Amino acid sequence: MKKVVKLSLVASLIVGGSLSLNASVNTSEINSELLNKIISLEAQIKEIKETQSKSNDTIEERVDKIETSTMTDKIDFGVDFRTRADNFEAKDASGDKTSSKNVWSNRLRLNMNSNIADDMKFTGRLSMYKNWSDTGSSYLYSSMDPMQGRRPSDSGVFVERAYIDWTAISGLVPVTLTIGRQPSSDGPSHQFKDNTVRKATYSALSFDGAADGVVATANLQKITSVQDMALRVGYGKGYQDDTTYTYIGDSSAIKDTNVLGAFFDTGLGVNGSLLQLSVVGATDVVSNTTDLSGINTNTNIGDVMLYTAMLEFTNLSNSGLDLFAHYAISQSKPNGVTSNQATPYGNYPMGLLTNTPGDTEQKDGHAFWLGTRYTMPIQSIKNPKIGVEYNQGSENWFSFTQGSNSLTNKLATRGNALEVYYIQPINRYANLRFGAEMIDYDYVGSGYQIGTPMKVSDMGGTTLDKLNNYYLLFNLSY
Repeated sequence: MKKVVKLSLVASLIVGGSLSLNASVNTSEINSELLNKIISLEAQIKEIKETQSKSNDTIEERVDKIETSTMTDKIDFGVDFRTRADNFEAKDASGDKTSSKNVWSNRLRLNMNSNIADDMKFTGRLSMYKNWSDTGSSYLYSSMDPMQGRRPSDSGVFVERAYIDWTAISGLVPVTLTIGRQPSSDGPSHQFKDNTVRKATYSALSFDGAADGVVATANLQKITSVQDMALRVGYGKGYQDDTTYTYIGDSSAIKDTNVLGAFFDTGLGVNGSLLQLSVVGATDVVSNTTDLSGINTNTNIGDVMLYTAMLEFTNLSNSGLDLFAHYAISQSKPNGVTSNQATPYGNYPMGLLTNTPGDTEQKDGHAFWLGTRYTMPIQSIKNPKIGVEYNQGSENWFSFTQGSNSLTNKLATRGNALEVYYIQPINRYANLRFGAEMIDYDYVGSGYQIGTPMKVSDMGGTTLDKLNNYYLLFNLSY
């Protein structure tokens, strides 16, 4: 800018001098060299002005980009997309077979992460899951909170996760509070079949679905020098009656389902190893059913305790082999509720794993889940993977996996289930998976807390006995 002013001043003096000279000397006698200097100075002034204008435009563009980047960089976005085709085959207790083939679905997840401060970060996930050309009306319970965004519905987007990790206490034993809609779905050991890193905290055998709560995690690695050692204590609600203020003083108002849990994680001195032990209690578990008159009702039916042990080895000794094992015990104690309700298997007196009026006897169940995956060292076809999983549940096995992304909710099976699969990578972010699930039910009501789990062979008729599913899916995680 100073250069322009100086050149302009010089030009003015020259022009002024030329005008003074013009008064006494004929124009034709003006020195040609002086005119050339004037023309040259004017050209330089014009060039400098144009350069400054372009420079100002460039600076403004850069400022705009910085401002835009500052806004967008506050949250990092990632995309998970899946298209899947399922082919179901079922056989009932009478031996009749039915099928539902060529069922296509889309699932979209928008993952969000933001480092707010050194001691605080935000994580979120928006989910859409729907069958092709479906409006969402065909799937029972898709509106229930743990299932929103987890089971096929319409094309609406649900907030599946939204939580803050805040390291409230630093030092030798840092304590982090996880507040909000928790990372409680797609837990270990689903990451092997899904071909991802570990995506959640708690064993998927006992819990899978969206949930709201607060969890405090004490990181014990510094004082023990043991990798991944941590102690967690959590509180949440499985059901909250947000209309109770209208029933103050009304003893008939339904109680909230409160959930308390403690979890201990530790590595075992082997790279990729993890052991988790947990205990979770849910009081005043709610049944969401329809009474004999067709009216939807909520009722407290009892308490549930879950004790779970989980062991994982990822890429054991760099062999490409992954192994996992889960074992869980469920203790369900009904509170003796006797009101008649319509259960999925007929009209019976409703209770927690019972049809007997006034029954308060504890119902013990158990289940285990085993699996392995092997990454084949065949670089020419991008190191494909094969895997097998097997799980088995007893008569009174019950867990909180109603929000499982699996349409069959196989880990809730009161019987046994086998799954085999093959993963073919396409590139760093995408893969194909071919698989088959084969489920053999011994008792009815898998995944439901309502009613006595009767033997399939005793029920007979159209009671579901066996269910197979052959699927192909394309998955992108970016």
